[in-house]
Amino acid sequence: MADDPTPSPSLFSSLWSEFRAVCSLFFDFSFKKFVTPRIVRTLYSLNLIGALLGALAWMGSGFRESFLWGIVTVCTGPIALVVYVLLARVTLELIIAIFRIAENLEKQTPPRQDRKL
Repeated sequence: MADDPTPSPSLFSSLWSEFRAVCSLFFDFSFKKFVTPRIVRTLYSLNLIGALLGALAWMGSGFRESFLWGIVTVCTGPIALVVYVLLARVTLELIIAIFRIAENLEKQTPPRQDRKL
C-alpha cells in the first residue's frame, strides 16, 4: 500500500475549489488579498480564445468581399493574432508585476501603530 500514489484531484474538483477561493475573495471587504492574480490565467485564456475567433472571423469575412481581399486577410490574420496575443500577455504580466510589487512592499513595511493625537 505504500507504493500507492495519492490520487490527484479531478479537474472538476480543482476548478470548483479555485472558483470557491475566488468567490471568497469577492466578499473580502477589507481588501487584504487581491483577486486579479487568481483570475489572470482565466483572463489570458479568454483573450486567446477571443483572439483566435476574431482572427478566424477576419479571415473568413475577407473572402465574402472578394478573392483578392480574402488572400490579404489570410495573410494579415495570423499577424494580427500574434500581435494581439503578445499585447495581451504583456499587459497581463505588467498587471501581475504591479500586484507583486504591492505584495512585496506590504511584507517589507513594518506594521503601523496607530497613535492618538
